[in-house]
Amino acid sequence: MNLTHFKVFKTLAETGSLIKSSKLLELSQPTINHNIYVLEQHYGAKLFDRSNKKLKLTRFGQVLEKYVTEILNLVEQSEKHIERLVGELSGNLSLGASHTIAENVLPKIMGMFNHDYPEVDIHLEVTNTQHIVDHILENKLDLGLIEGPVTHEKVITKPFMEDELLVVLPYNHPLAIKKNLTLKELATLPFVLREEGSGTRVVMEAALKKAGLDPAELNTVMELGNTQAVIGAVEAGLGATILSGLAVTKEIQLKTVKTCRIANVSIVRYFSFILNKDKPLSPICETFLSFVTSEEVLKMFKN
Repeated sequence: MNLTHFKVFKTLAETGSLIKSSKLLELSQPTINHNIYVLEQHYGAKLFDRSNKKLKLTRFGQVLEKYVTEILNLVEQSEKHIERLVGELSGNLSLGASHTIAENVLPKIMGMFNHDYPEVDIHLEVTNTQHIVDHILENKLDLGLIEGPVTHEKVITKPFMEDELLVVLPYNHPLAIKKNLTLKELATLPFVLREEGSGTRVVMEAALKKAGLDPAELNTVMELGNTQAVIGAVEAGLGATILSGLAVTKEIQLKTVKTCRIANVSIVRYFSFILNKDKPLSPICETFLSFVTSEEVLKMFKN
């Protein structure tokens, strides 16, 4: 049972004629009869008296008509309300996003958001977590989407998505056949890492320290300023790295890299929104926050 059944019922109740209802609804008479049959089966009662030429509501049909009228009116009101809200939501939204989020999460989200709110212009700055925090505090950005931890009394942090960091190796590396690497094996690898201040690096270093491996002891052969450059270096065989699994989805499919975990070490973090505590949220920001944290959006990124 759905709204179509109710619309057919209401039209037939108002016209009392299958022929007239068929013309108004642009449906065949058998289709109209089927819709009424579905309703009568659902409610377990006859809704129309068909003994005369003109169809009349039974007492059960009269009761249902009151509810159907109210339901259809509410649906119409809700459609007008939402349409008005969408039309009213216009203006600029300045976002800052760290590289992993900007490259692997935001494209889909921004496409969907733009479809629903075409009058909102999004301006995106892609940089590392520390720069985003600075720009949030300087009111250069409305919202930040970051990978690393933030502790600042004027910054509000709202986690919205879980993310796991994995060891990324060149596809034909001898250790790439393993599902888990030991810390000892990890220490033998040359590493290509993100720059200092990167959220990915902060989380990775904290996890390794907790596991008993000093990140300073890693054989770091190169530091690069964005995730794609790091992945390119790994593909070229220059070393291994530790990145979000989301960041190498395409490369895994293309069989240019492989990923594995560190034995007995879980490197899980949360992508988070950050806001300036002293800056009130605009309606556009509130709508974007609700949109990104909706079940429909988040389920796209669940494995």
